Amino acid sequence: MRRLPKLKYIELLIFFILLILTVDSKIVHGVENLYKYTKHEERFRKSSFNKFHSGLSHTIGGLEEKSDNLEAMNQNLEGRVNMLASEKDKLNKAYAQIKTKQSAMEKEHVKLKKKAASLEVAYKKLSSKVNVAKTSKKPKPVAKKKSVTKTTQKKAGAKSKSIAKKASGKNISGAGKKKTTSIVQSYPPIAPEVKATEEQKGAEGTGLDIKKINERGIEYGKKGMYDQAIKEFQKVAAIEPNVANVHYNLGLAYKKKGMISDANREFAEYERLKGQNN
Repeated sequence: MRRLPKLKYIELLIFFILLILTVDSKIVHGVENLYKYTKHEERFRKSSFNKFHSGLSHTIGGLEEKSDNLEAMNQNLEGRVNMLASEKDKLNKAYAQIKTKQSAMEKEHVKLKKKAASLEVAYKKLSSKVNVAKTSKKPKPVAKKKSVTKTTQKKAGAKSKSIAKKASGKNISGAGKKKTTSIVQSYPPIAPEVKATEEQKGAEGTGLDIKKINERGIEYGKKGMYDQAIKEFQKVAAIEPNVANVHYNLGLAYKKKGMISDANREFAEYERLKGQNN
């Protein structure tokens, strides 16, 4: 009975000794491990791998920042691309409108060119008709003058014959001859015919001048010099106010110049004269 408690005490003692040894060994081992850890950490900090790791992390951070900046720049570029695309669409629409307007203006220009050519031809015909009418009208009084001169010459011849007969009856032949010669010479030759040809030449000259002035005005209009064209057409209209095409050309020059009221006035005059001619 006494041996059993002794054994228990011995077992307890052995257990405490083992416990103390294990705890002491753990403490000593932990201190050693802490020392080793600090040494290892210092070596790791000084090592090239740590430097490479820190540099790599720094570069990775920089690359991430650059990627963020690039993404923001890409978004800005996308916005600008969208804006430029919308501007391009607007410009394409404006270009299409300008092309349609240009084609319409070219067609109108062709029409106006044809109309101007036809009016020029008509004007040339009318001017030639006017010149022919003037030349046919002006020689008529010349013919009358010719007939008058012929009648006067006949009367003078008859008088001279009668005077010669009387002189021969009275035996005064010498004096009768002198009188007859003086009477015949007192009547001049056919001068009115010369004057008529001069007037005819003057009429033809004015017709040619009108044609030149009108053609000059047309050339000014083709070159876009509308002020000079208006002046030339006004000259023609002052000389020939009853020619319809002159008022049309003048109205067209006024219209190109932007003088709408004057253009409408000349077009109305053109229509009035055209109706009279028809």
